[in-house]
Amino acid sequence: MRPLRHSVRAILFDGDEIVLFKRIRPGREPYWITPGGGVEPSDATLEATLRRELDEELGATAGPALRVFTIVEQDRLTTAYACRLVHMDLSRRSGPEFLDPEKGLHEIVRVRPEKLRELNLIPTELADFVADGAATLPALLAAAEAPGRYRPVVDVHLLLFDERERVLLGRRQGTGYADGEWQVMPSGHLEEGESIIDATAREAAEELGIEVSGLTVAHVAHHRNPGGTARVGMFLVARTVNGTPTNAEPHKCAELAWFPVDDLPERTVPYARAGIEAVRDTIGFALHGWEPATIPLLEAEAVRAGFEELTVSLIVHHDGNVVVVSDEETDRLPTVVARQGLQAAVHRLTGSDQPRFVGADDYVSVDGRPGRRFVFAAPLPAGSSALDFATVSRESTASPVTEPPSTGAGAARPARPRWLPARAVGASRLPHAERVLVARWLREE
Repeated sequence: MRPLRHSVRAILFDGDEIVLFKRIRPGREPYWITPGGGVEPSDATLEATLRRELDEELGATAGPALRVFTIVEQDRLTTAYACRLVHMDLSRRSGPEFLDPEKGLHEIVRVRPEKLRELNLIPTELADFVADGAATLPALLAAAEAPGRYRPVVDVHLLLFDERERVLLGRRQGTGYADGEWQVMPSGHLEEGESIIDATAREAAEELGIEVSGLTVAHVAHHRNPGGTARVGMFLVARTVNGTPTNAEPHKCAELAWFPVDDLPERTVPYARAGIEAVRDTIGFALHGWEPATIPLLEAEAVRAGFEELTVSLIVHHDGNVVVVSDEETDRLPTVVARQGLQAAVHRLTGSDQPRFVGADDYVSVDGRPGRRFVFAAPLPAGSSALDFATVSRESTASPVTEPPSTGAGAARPARPRWLPARAVGASRLPHAERVLVARWLREE
């Protein structure tokens, strides 16, 4: 009996299109394939195979991946994941098949899902599945990343005070966000079908084992995490509390403690601190986090949210043009990994400590770590040229890179920085995610 071969394919969306390879081989009609390949013994999971193949074949990083389709054949099992392209750097490409002319050409093409049946896409089952799901797959990805229509997260926070007017806080642990920092206890998210009052009473019972009544909203905050998403926070107080607060969720809370409102712990979640102080000062509503984000705040929030790899991309501009790094098939923004901290990476790219923050997007690195990419805009430094950005063209991820040979028939031409008219970015070869960020900068410019 032949051993079962297992492979993984990527349905890689770049905007409304899917990234494919057009395969041109001697003596064979052209055909198309999705990025992907066989599972290797070193791959810990199927998603690890996906991330490795995207890196080897496209030098690509992608956002969250959804397992959407499986093809079962006599001696082969193929699993398909849907994901969105964040960044692509072909100079990172390391698959040997791209350097051997006898294996033919791999031309990168982008195709709308509903057009796949017009191509000789292999395997045909995958082509039919993606074409049938032309509307469904993007919607699934949107739901996994962020809803298409804005639906903010709503938080509830109950401020409990003891006889000395101290507020109860809990030190977070094991949650993946702000672990080791102090947060209002109880607090949580509003669930579908709940009122603010019901959600607060539920959180009090679940987290502290108490019953509360006479709940009123003392403060409302429209909060935005630096570099992240926005939410609405409801800070409430209770007229009646039955029971003694106990730590009912020790896997999420390391300890409970009472603190004077005017002397909160240094490591209090900033959003929680702002809400407590607003209640103290009888402020009914406030914006929090909507001021221009500083680089230290962006980095602190990314670390608080559990991101293990940070990268920086730059929109460097001059006289209506932006710098892109170009190779034979793609464009990309100059990008570096923040190995020595976000501030150092930004300064290396811009020569400035205060460039304009444009936006951020999240990805998963080739080795499976959660990453956040920050995009800044800055004018071309005095005395510089686009060619100065050639030295950063190979630093889009922190993972080790195998340098391809610089000579030979299969070698690709080196990537080169060039000026691109900013108004023409929509028709460029930049990934859709980067085109969107440049367009945002243009609107704000």
